[in-house]
Amino acid sequence: MRFVTFRDAHGVRAGVLLDEREAVLDLRHASMAEALGGLAPEVADFVAEGLAAVAARIAVATPAPEAVLPLAGVTLLAPFTPRRIFGIAHNYVCALKERGMPHPARPPLFMKSPDTVVGPGEAVALPAGVGGCTYEAELAVVIGRRASRVSAEEARAHVAGYAAFNDVSASQLIRADGSFDRGKNIRTFGPFGPYLATVDEIPDPHALPVTLTVDGVTRQSGTTADLLFDVDQLIAILSQDGPLEPGDVIATGTPAGVAPVQTPPTWLTPGAVMRASVAGLGVLENPVVEGAPWNG
Repeated sequence: MRFVTFRDAHGVRAGVLLDEREAVLDLRHASMAEALGGLAPEVADFVAEGLAAVAARIAVATPAPEAVLPLAGVTLLAPFTPRRIFGIAHNYVCALKERGMPHPARPPLFMKSPDTVVGPGEAVALPAGVGGCTYEAELAVVIGRRASRVSAEEARAHVAGYAAFNDVSASQLIRADGSFDRGKNIRTFGPFGPYLATVDEIPDPHALPVTLTVDGVTRQSGTTADLLFDVDQLIAILSQDGPLEPGDVIATGTPAGVAPVQTPPTWLTPGAVMRASVAGLGVLENPVVEGAPWNG
């Protein structure tokens, strides 16, 4: 099942994307109340409750015809605001080869603020004067059950679902700082969506093409089969340092092709349009605009 958060003239709430009908099932409608079992129509609440269980109840419900809304009449937002975002750097073998880097012994970790998150269609604002910024298409893993010191074999049982993510990064600032902190955490630098797919939609997260285009030109084309530390290993490793909680998101890294490694660098520019895609998880399209002057 593909969960979305959407907005229309009646407000913001959760829905289910009905691809075959180009429609959204409005989960705030009275005909869906029993399926929600008292939950508010908010995707974050579904994740905390148990996304698979909520999806199972929705699947057998009988929605009223007026609960099905044309997709063209609503605006999709980010599926939900993550509790925390764990970013993983240098995690694709192809990207390490492109950079001439050795394989790290442990996943390089940074934290990305939930305040960076924007949804499909929302603008990514590059602060004027911040320097070169890059796109980074990624598979995002959403934790649905508390994971504390779990093994790789146990890890997948703690996943609620998957989504596409674009870890936009101020690369020149990161290099100047010697730290990911500022360059990864600029507002609007976390496109997320367009939907959250339950685990049954993605039976093998390690066989997914990952692509990104800028103005129709392919900049990244990889596959999650090339992950150095796969989904199970990432959950196991991160959960040793502290519990992963429902609503946490792991952005698993990006394949080769990022802007600073190209000759010349393919930096993002105002007016461009990015389209990040992970197979089975839709297309995350975001325009790029110029933001306010960078003030650090």
